[in-house]
Amino acid sequence: MATGQAPGFYRRKVGDAQVTALLDGYIDVAHGFWVGIETATVEDLVAKAGLPANDSIRIGITSYLINQGDRLVLVDTGSADFFGPTAGKFLSALAAAGYTPDQVDDILVTHMHPDHTGALVDNGAAVFPNAQIHIGGLEFDYWTSTTEQSNAPDFAKPWFDAAIGVKKAYGDQVNVFTGTADVIPGFTPVPLYGHTPGHTGYRLSTDGEDLLIWGDACGVASVQFEHPEAGLAFDVDGATGKVTRANLLDMASGDGVLVASAHLPFPTFGRVHRAGGAYDWQPDEYRFEV
Repeated sequence: MATGQAPGFYRRKVGDAQVTALLDGYIDVAHGFWVGIETATVEDLVAKAGLPANDSIRIGITSYLINQGDRLVLVDTGSADFFGPTAGKFLSALAAAGYTPDQVDDILVTHMHPDHTGALVDNGAAVFPNAQIHIGGLEFDYWTSTTEQSNAPDFAKPWFDAAIGVKKAYGDQVNVFTGTADVIPGFTPVPLYGHTPGHTGYRLSTDGEDLLIWGDACGVASVQFEHPEAGLAFDVDGATGKVTRANLLDMASGDGVLVASAHLPFPTFGRVHRAGGAYDWQPDEYRFEV
């Protein structure tokens, strides 16, 4: 039998912008990483979703390239070699979509976990030589702090080194922002703290249409829409993340805004609907033309 899927990109128009989802690959989240929810409940949700019963949930890693006509913007990059051979395909997806790193003007970082920033640097050098990097101040200060690194769990300590590597590679190209004023034209930051201290979503507004890219604030569709109280061991502040997720889902379902999120089922575009006391994920229908 033939192996492999089509190149990992998918295009969709949002207003007068073209948004391309870029698939970096996938990782498996073991049931043991869940907090705030019983393993038996996770197993029931996996069965309900028709997923394999193998003590883990497979999730994709997706970034977004937004072509505004006169500006090329990335929201996050892939993982490079941080998560093994099943990931690290972001740059290949970018090339398959018809772009090169030197064409990118701006990169908006939701947070500095390496599955979102890994491909920014290669052997200490900037992969996107012409790009301005935009990161929330709380996020940047946390991940570039050696004090916070010393207090972090062992599995996360190398992630601080990666963040410091981004700081060194890009220097003055790193733009640290505070508040909720537009970071660049058309993109408004949305504070979504908890998963990481300065975790930030971005709302693209263009020609009367909006897209909310919310990073990892709610990422595992089979579990967290029905149980927003469920968090993961990777959350730096799980209690805050739980509140953020509840407020986010309430807002998204009320507004009916189109959303996208790195770890939702590829290509990740969809909408949130209320379902009793919880929520339901409605994937966007395939767009035949862009």
